[in-house]
Amino acid sequence: MIEHFARPYERELHGRKPCTAFMDATPVVADKDDSLQAVSVKLVQGGAQHMLNGFIVTDRGVYVGMGTGHDLMREITQMQMHAARYANPLTQLPGNVPINEHVERLIASGARFWACYCDLDHFKPFNDVYGYRKGDDVIQLAGGILSAHADPERDFVGHIGGDDFIVVFQSEDWEARCHGMLADFAAQVAGFHSPDDRERGGYLSEDRQGKKVFHALMSLSIGAVRVEPQQFANHHLVATAASEAKKQAKKIFGNALFVDRRGAGPA
Repeated sequence: MIEHFARPYERELHGRKPCTAFMDATPVVADKDDSLQAVSVKLVQGGAQHMLNGFIVTDRGVYVGMGTGHDLMREITQMQMHAARYANPLTQLPGNVPINEHVERLIASGARFWACYCDLDHFKPFNDVYGYRKGDDVIQLAGGILSAHADPERDFVGHIGGDDFIVVFQSEDWEARCHGMLADFAAQVAGFHSPDDRERGGYLSEDRQGKKVFHALMSLSIGAVRVEPQQFANHHLVATAASEAKKQAKKIFGNALFVDRRGAGPA
């Protein structure tokens, strides 16, 4: 309005017209529960003018306020700086601090989610036989596969450290996504082993006593725990339950998913 009435003769031409004549007929509207990433996509798709004009914020269709492109960029920048500060340097996935914060937010909001602890089987002997460089490549492969099968709008993938990962699912089809992770890892990790090792199904590596021990080819184990509202008081208890589920998954030969449904209602 200020821009319009600062121009010559605008007040005389439009001063008596209703304000609807100057309103944006196709504004960007975001619900208060939309993620910042989702809002940024709406702004970009809506056109450059919306970065300046801003967007409307609603709560189930009811107007609650306004936001600007500057506000949005500031928040996203702060999130990126926070994520980069605690990101794992190898995979660039969020580390322990963002993982814990995310789980705490879900617990506080009363959301239902699945915490999946992911771990590589026989990784240390693989490192000993093939070298840490190939070991790093496998860790990056695992991080990429987990991220590819997670919904960036609903799920969270974090790198605890080493060959341990966590995936926090809110997707309803989380179990199918886990099986997709296992299948992709099984198909792609084979190329990191030598033809001889692939043929014999494993490789020899020295244990701590210097004895040669046969280890199966690397595989991925996922232990999943369903978290109901008010079931766990904090992220420490969620992590403990997920770790126990992971231990059960590692008892299963090969790429495996173990689901701990104790205390959970219908899926």
